Amino acid sequence: MRTTDHLGGISAFVTTAQSGSFTAAAERLGLTKSAVGKSVGRLEDRLGLKLFQRSTRTLSLTPNGERFLLSCQSAIETLVQAAADGLLD
Repeated sequence: MRTTDHLGGISAFVTTAQSGSFTAAAERLGLTKSAVGKSVGRLEDRLGLKLFQRSTRTLSLTPNGERFLLSCQSAIETLVQAAADGLLD
């Protein structure tokens, strides 16, 4: 699997966690709700972890999801800073 596939899953996960729903994440990412859900599902399969607790009315992070989100946000902040410093050309 390509690295970009992994990054897409991470992007879908972070956006979903921040927006609180697959629908809102899909709108922000310009994707369908199904595409976002499948991308997050593939990420969960690769990690061997459930990142979200899903029900028909709510979506919440699992404890593993909370830890993974913090790691992802830290990595994103590092990349943003590297780009701002001109290290990513």
